[in-house]
Amino acid sequence: MDVPMKVLLPGEQLLWSGRPQRIAPRGLDWYSLAFGVVWVSVIAASGIGFGREGRTFYIGAAFAVFGLATAWGPVIGRLWALRRAVYAVTDQRVVVADGVSGRTRASAYLRALPPPVTQPREDGVGTVTFGEAGGLLSLFGGAQATAGSKSSQVPIVLVAVPEAERVRDLIARGQAAGA
Repeated sequence: MDVPMKVLLPGEQLLWSGRPQRIAPRGLDWYSLAFGVVWVSVIAASGIGFGREGRTFYIGAAFAVFGLATAWGPVIGRLWALRRAVYAVTDQRVVVADGVSGRTRASAYLRALPPPVTQPREDGVGTVTFGEAGGLLSLFGGAQATAGSKSSQVPIVLVAVPEAERVRDLIARGQAAGA
């Protein structure tokens, strides 16, 4: 198991850990990527700065780079963060940690979470959400919660989990044992 040991609390037992499998853009990510391509195409077709010299070229290039950064930046950032994520289920909590730094990105006690829901694919890889959170969040490809933020806490979503139904059952058993 590849979970950093510093995410475990004293006396906590690790039941399962894993990493997201086959991370790819999905849902609204595709629209954002397509918008970036359309943005650059419109700038190129309008002739703003392309094929010209001087300041006009730099203005057109700046618009193109700004459009790509605005459209593609959040998608690439989210995919990069998901690629580095490590998920852990303990006898007390569900934890999302950074696989490189070992820091806990999000955690929640099993007794505080709604029942787990899974959306598996045919190969068994799927998303594990809690309660009704899966609908809108799955359009965005999942979310990484920031535990400790008191204002608007995003639910924990385990994206692209191998053997998602087994992980869901493990969490449900942990919730029943802790009740």
